[in-house]
Amino acid sequence: MRILICAEESAGIQTLRAAKASEHEIVAVLTTPDDSKDERPGVTAAGLASRFGFPVWYAEQVKDPDFATVIKEEAVDILLNVHSLHIVHEEVVNAPRVGAFNLHPGPLPRYAGMNAPSWAILNGESSHGVTLHWMEAGIDTGDIAWQEQFELSPGETGLDVSRRCTRVGIELIQKLLAADPERIPREKQDFSRRTYHGFERPFGGDLPWHSAALFEQFVRACCFHPLPSPWGIPTIPFRDGTLGILEAARTGEGCDLQPGNVECRGEKLFLATDDEWLELKRTTM
Repeated sequence: MRILICAEESAGIQTLRAAKASEHEIVAVLTTPDDSKDERPGVTAAGLASRFGFPVWYAEQVKDPDFATVIKEEAVDILLNVHSLHIVHEEVVNAPRVGAFNLHPGPLPRYAGMNAPSWAILNGESSHGVTLHWMEAGIDTGDIAWQEQFELSPGETGLDVSRRCTRVGIELIQKLLAADPERIPREKQDFSRRTYHGFERPFGGDLPWHSAALFEQFVRACCFHPLPSPWGIPTIPFRDGTLGILEAARTGEGCDLQPGNVECRGEKLFLATDDEWLELKRTTM
């Protein structure tokens, strides 16, 4: 088959490696231009695509309905979107011969939209999942081709779960690459179970002082260290500056101080919430 790939982030890079190892013809890779000035090949999706000899096109083209003509002229069988956030125009979605597919790091119809791994941690989920679905005009609304669920472990961070989503997602993409194009599964989503989040931050950008349990989950959901966090690092006033919280642990010790107070006990720091002290295990100034 002739495949056109929209690729970003680690999942996009690994998708290019899987595509290179397949027998399919890669028409082009739509991605962010490589202006990182990093001379190491393969650091970005654009860099790896160039190294593999794949043509690199601007990712924004998928928003233009006229790009559907290019897809038809190039006889594209499959459009595969992996972690590219551009909204693909409906005419572009409908242009490939077989169809367009999107890899989503969440168990659709639940956790549609943005930052699904972080929302799952914040909500205290015991499991999560990854979905490879047919694309249509709505965001994450298309029929499910393949989906895989996995258990979440206590203490996992946003970065931990995102990395697991990538590993599982590549396995789903390999199923697509190996599939008979006429027999790719299609399962309707149950939209009565749909949940959706956009770019909003939890708690309106504030911190959940009312619950130590929720505060600890929020810290883990935000933690992508040393990479940038989509929600930022939870930050509190401390001495003459601020303190970023990378890891916190519940103590079970009741607290009657004003939430936000920091107490030093030897070399350890503790943060007051409405119902319990939290130990600040890792911080950044």
